[in-house]
Amino acid sequence: MIGDSVSFRVDGVPVPQGSKTVAKAGSRVWLRDANASKLKPWRALVAEAADVGVSFDCPVVVSMTFFMPMPKRPKFAVPAVKPDADKLVRAVCDGMTDAGLIADDSRVVRLIAEKVYSESPGVEVTVREYGA
Repeated sequence: MIGDSVSFRVDGVPVPQGSKTVAKAGSRVWLRDANASKLKPWRALVAEAADVGVSFDCPVVVSMTFFMPMPKRPKFAVPAVKPDADKLVRAVCDGMTDAGLIADDSRVVRLIAEKVYSESPGVEVTVREYGA
């Protein structure tokens, strides 16, 4: 798949994938995402948008621009506030893996991510083969 690239956009407020919580029932213990009620639908939207009939099972470069809603009184000119960019990236990478766009998020060898304020929240993603 030399030279191929894929771009897509997901509309909606980006959701971070972060902390886990421990749940117990009797002797059964499992981990779940602390914000699962918001994260699961967000990852499903990412997976739907990333399911374009292409799969990268090679080193890839991923660029992500997160369009964050502007607060009423922003502290900075850019969204240098929570959620953390790395946690936003984790949710998108896992959604792309769920869709089969990338075989595994370990294939990402270069990552460019930024957060900007926008009236249209969402994320724009481009994936391309490394070196292409």
